[in-house]
Amino acid sequence: MSDSKYAVEMRGIKKSFGGIYALKGIDFQVERGTCHALVGENGAGKSTLMKIMTGLVGKDTGEIFINGNQTEIHSVRHAEDLGIAIVPQELSFVSYFTVAENIFMGEEPVKKGSKLVDWKTLFATCDAKLKELKIDLPSRKKAGDLNVSDQQMMVIARVLAKNAEIIIMDEPTARLGHGEVAKLLEYIKYLKGQGKTIIYISHRLEEIFEVCDNVTVLRDGMTVDTLPVSQVDNDKLINMMVNRSVNVVAQKREHNIGEVVFSVEHISRRNVLHDVSFNVRRGEIVGLFGLVGAGRTEAVRAALGVDKYDHAEIKLEGKPVKFAHIGQALAAGIALVPEERRKQGILPNTPIYRNVSVGNLKQFTKLGMLDEEAEKKYAKDATDKLSVACTSIRQTVGSLSGGNQQKVVISKYIDRDIKVFILDEPTRGIDVGAKDQIYTIIENLAKQGMAVIVISSEIPELQLMCDRVCIMSEGRVISEMTRDEFIDSDNVLKNAIGI
Repeated sequence: MSDSKYAVEMRGIKKSFGGIYALKGIDFQVERGTCHALVGENGAGKSTLMKIMTGLVGKDTGEIFINGNQTEIHSVRHAEDLGIAIVPQELSFVSYFTVAENIFMGEEPVKKGSKLVDWKTLFATCDAKLKELKIDLPSRKKAGDLNVSDQQMMVIARVLAKNAEIIIMDEPTARLGHGEVAKLLEYIKYLKGQGKTIIYISHRLEEIFEVCDNVTVLRDGMTVDTLPVSQVDNDKLINMMVNRSVNVVAQKREHNIGEVVFSVEHISRRNVLHDVSFNVRRGEIVGLFGLVGAGRTEAVRAALGVDKYDHAEIKLEGKPVKFAHIGQALAAGIALVPEERRKQGILPNTPIYRNVSVGNLKQFTKLGMLDEEAEKKYAKDATDKLSVACTSIRQTVGSLSGGNQQKVVISKYIDRDIKVFILDEPTRGIDVGAKDQIYTIIENLAKQGMAVIVISSEIPELQLMCDRVCIMSEGRVISEMTRDEFIDSDNVLKNAIGI
């Protein structure tokens, strides 16, 4: 091992996706045996940087040094061989496997002369390892029967059993109760005392001040600074993360806001949503803002029948509704433009015209025969209204730019009887010029009298468009701000963090 004091050094790391730079030359250094916080707004580049470190994606340019040795991280397995592991926010394990099976998955002891698992040895080995790691878990219990805190400790045990020395913890307390958080933070202190290096990603600043030695702030794909935690406070960290004037002048909105069209009251889902309520009026643009794990998308998906909920009171135009699936919501007049555009919004290898019409083919079918000319005319009219830049409507959607792909998704609904438009991260992965075009489209939807909800991680985006913004944190709506109140970016982030 090199005598470098750094466990991790990343110099000039750049990464682009589809021509859009997620990382613009990041410098990141983590001292060996410390707990190092990595903070920044949503979209600052934290996740991309960690994906590069764990071998999930490759960098475009830059240098990586692990314990002083320059390396290229080619894969997740290679990262593990280098002693790097991640405990992700969304825990990965097999629910119907025991704790022991999950911890030693792929490395189970087998009986001599056979390929059968030696269960006695497996459980004994697991019990010994858990005792060594000071983790109290029942090795024979099914993972799915554990509470969330114990499931997380099981994943940590699996990482440690593979001799990880550099452990990334991504929002590790997002779904833990107060007592469980305290237990985890104490264990992190223990790991640090054992010489492990922890990279701690969290928007809960009080935890950073409790367990971290140093903090690096990212903003817009760049490193702002790295400082000892002792030299910063809440206000300084938030200002470094945001770095926007609080004196933005609110533009006059000309929305003709009417009655409530869509309301969601007291929607709850165990461990995910806690008594969430919001509504949107005719001609109004309402924003849903929050940090990672806030529950914005989950609340909307549950209300529209995509995911289940335990309790809710949902009304459309004053009448109670309950959607069994997203198709029912669309038939009732609610359109959802999803966050994962390429996975959920388009058929990338299919022509534009078919993407526009795919959810409405009955309109072009007579006696079981599809009238392609009518279908193409409908698609041409819809895409012309949104100025989709393409050679023809026969062009595949996957060959378009991100902005034009998003326009195609919106054009599916432009000539349908839509009362409520919900757009989830509508400009993610879209260049600046195309963003302005999407903003104009959203503004026009409101001017046409539609009720519009925009879910976004970008404060300036919501400041530009919204009449009201609901701020969510940890599955709750914790405040609702008027347009004038939402201008103060520092105050917005403090609300989202819970300060």
